[in-house]
Amino acid sequence: MVYPLAEQRLAQQHSAAHDVNPVQDEAIAVSLEAFAQAIVDAHQGMALMTGGALDLATLPGTLLDSRSGHQLLKEIGIKGRYYTKIANGKTYVIFKGYPAVREVLKGTRYLSSSPKVVAFGIGPEAIRAGGRANAVIMITCYVALDIMQFIMSDTQLYSELFANIIVDVAIGAVAIGAGMAAAAAGALLAGAITTVAIPALAITAGAIVVGMAVGMALGQLDKMFGLREKLSAALRWTGEAVERGLQKTGQVIREAQVSMRQKVEELERRSNRFFYDLERETIWHFGGSDLYNQIYRR
Repeated sequence: MVYPLAEQRLAQQHSAAHDVNPVQDEAIAVSLEAFAQAIVDAHQGMALMTGGALDLATLPGTLLDSRSGHQLLKEIGIKGRYYTKIANGKTYVIFKGYPAVREVLKGTRYLSSSPKVVAFGIGPEAIRAGGRANAVIMITCYVALDIMQFIMSDTQLYSELFANIIVDVAIGAVAIGAGMAAAAAGALLAGAITTVAIPALAITAGAIVVGMAVGMALGQLDKMFGLREKLSAALRWTGEAVERGLQKTGQVIREAQVSMRQKVEELERRSNRFFYDLERETIWHFGGSDLYNQIYRR
């Protein structure tokens, strides 16, 4: 048995739990909008301060590369050296210096596919894996940031949104590729001049700097030649052309449907007339005039 007061109290608690406070709901919406605007401002501010070398989309990949480089330098030391060498169709990573000072990489030579080597971000396999991870992070961040900027803007067109995504992702991808190429080239160069092996610090830092420099240069080219504006105009023109093409195609299909329906109706009328005349002729020849007159001349 539920007493009236207890039932009333339960009903009030249930109502309070499900009621939405309009003021609180509006405050949450405003805070989310402010948070999104802060992220967009931070993204644009970082790109402006660094000349396009870094922003919120490329920063995670740079930090991951820096972390891998820090772990490698901690393992082999600031003056530590390594290089890659191909022998019998296999790629090896060869370390210079004293193995005793290293905690994990105790040997002097490892296959480039060795988990120990890949864990420290060195070797072709590690460079490719790191590049793929950085590319996924970069693309995800750019798409999210560009969509946020599009939502926050009242004037941006869809063509401008797609142009921003394409240009940002293209610049980021080329910058990542340049950094990967620089890291691979540094390791190969060290292998070519083993008597004066390049320190790991130079290889790691050089790859990061090259990637940032390429991103900065491509960003400047984008501004200089207005790539985004031109691509946006091309996408807008393409969209309008496709729309006109679809409208024309729809019109042609509708006209074809009307024409086909008219032809079918005309064919049906002619068929009915043919069978009607055939029926009359058959009855006249085989049934005689009396039967014919009974059916058709009543």
